[in-house]
Amino acid sequence: VSNSYYAQRGMTGTAAVLVYVCTQIVGGYVGGYNFRKYGAKNWKKAMLMQLIFFPAVCLAVFACLNTSALAYGSSMAVPTRNVLTILVLFVMLCLPLHTVGTLLGRRSAANVTFPCRVHNLRRPIPQKEWYFFPGMIAVSGLVPFGCVFIEMYFLFASVWGHKFYYVYGFMFAVLALFSCVVVCVSITAVYILLNAEDYRWAWTSFVSCASTGVYVFFYAVYYYVSSTKMTGFLQFAYFFGTTSLFCAALSLMCGALGFMGASKFVRLIYRNIKSD
Repeated sequence: VSNSYYAQRGMTGTAAVLVYVCTQIVGGYVGGYNFRKYGAKNWKKAMLMQLIFFPAVCLAVFACLNTSALAYGSSMAVPTRNVLTILVLFVMLCLPLHTVGTLLGRRSAANVTFPCRVHNLRRPIPQKEWYFFPGMIAVSGLVPFGCVFIEMYFLFASVWGHKFYYVYGFMFAVLALFSCVVVCVSITAVYILLNAEDYRWAWTSFVSCASTGVYVFFYAVYYYVSSTKMTGFLQFAYFFGTTSLFCAALSLMCGALGFMGASKFVRLIYRNIKSD
């Protein structure tokens, strides 16, 4: 599998596109489920925003990089036929799969109820120090990054260097450990927040874990300066353009894992509350 993977140019991008297309139904299901569970309105607009947000960011970055490659006459420029193929895949596969997933998720969440009664009046939140949220977010992102710090070097070396990456089993183990650490960090952050009598745990759990992507980007800057010999605007743009997309995708993945883990944790502790 490894030999055939490296035998043809562009296999990493092709694999990323195929995985994204095939998992659209999963993303739609999770989005529709959570959107209906929390009683939000205008689900069609939310579905479209979820569908086009990250592809729009990728398209903007890709347009800049491809335009630069064409201007420099580089062989890294993607042919128009390939761009049209990706657009057709998005319209013919991503849109229907995401819609089906959203409808299935909304149907699954139709009878979901909260374990405790939610009061109509918001409880006052005690005042906290100014560094409470920035400090918690910074520490929460640093812990998962420590799990993949060494692995990041080999990934960057295989993508931007001249080394082949063959230890996919070890990478899968690191990914599993990384996912567990992200969930544990999110639960810890939410527990600290709830102990501070602050019920705004949802975005806190997401942002705390999503900050891992910021640390990965900082490491990418260090790797560019210390381990590469890239020069010129085109190489600079390609390195930081694709790395920024990778860090953004990693942040979204970590934030989603953190939110789902924190949601299970909050639901579990409130289910076991004994109220008179």
